[in-house]
Amino acid sequence: MSDEALVLDAGVEYPTSDGRPVAETPLHYQRLADAAHALNMRFESQPGVYVGVNMLVYDQQGNPRRHLSPDLFVAFDVEDRERDIYKLWEDRSPSFVLELTSKSTRGEDERKKARYSRWGVAEYFLYDPRREYVKPPLQGFELVGGRYRAMATDVLPNGKRGFTSKTVGLGLWLDGSVLRFYDAETGRNFETLGEAIAGRREDGTRLREYETRLREYETRLREYETRIRENETLLGDVETKQATAETKQATAETKQREAETKQREAETELAAIKARFGIP
Repeated sequence: MSDEALVLDAGVEYPTSDGRPVAETPLHYQRLADAAHALNMRFESQPGVYVGVNMLVYDQQGNPRRHLSPDLFVAFDVEDRERDIYKLWEDRSPSFVLELTSKSTRGEDERKKARYSRWGVAEYFLYDPRREYVKPPLQGFELVGGRYRAMATDVLPNGKRGFTSKTVGLGLWLDGSVLRFYDAETGRNFETLGEAIAGRREDGTRLREYETRLREYETRLREYETRIRENETLLGDVETKQATAETKQATAETKQREAETKQREAETELAAIKARFGIP
């Protein structure tokens, strides 16, 4: 930020909220959360990308009343840091904006669209979750020569008709009334927030099942180890008894050889006596 910018901002407080609800209805809130989850997953490992959700964006330095609050935006080539508000004189203008609209916000959304064109937002998408007035309920616009031109739908690689966003590199399409984001590189749709939570619960259930099985296997292993030690003990006893028997047998054989040796000595001595005295 320049020294001039620092002076102009001195003493100016930029509110972090306009006091309005994040979304018009619970359905709008859920769909906004789904879209924010998908884009955060898309760019979580990519530096220099910022995904803003219902954040006040100020476009005139020194004027805290000059702001808009896009439902969802993506800005590129910006500093990786946390933000409470977004200032266009400090960061690059968003390249992608998604607005979730309704009958009650129709006029405001049309005025915001004009401001986005002046900001230089390359792509602007308007999504009507309740299908109240936008027909079709998902529309895309690209900035051409300072004006928004309606984007044409095409058939995405997943076989669904939708829009291809050049800025975020994803396909946008409606699954019934649910906005989905399709990644052609992986061939998969990004999960909605509800699907992600359900998946984590399922993963948690599977993990608990695996842990139970692991404990069962460990119990069986300990039982097998106990049996092996018992068999080794029995084998040791058998080997000890066998060694004792072999020792006794060897002792008996030694005594027998000693007895046979003494017998031969006695016989030899007797033969010598008989020969001396001429005893037949």
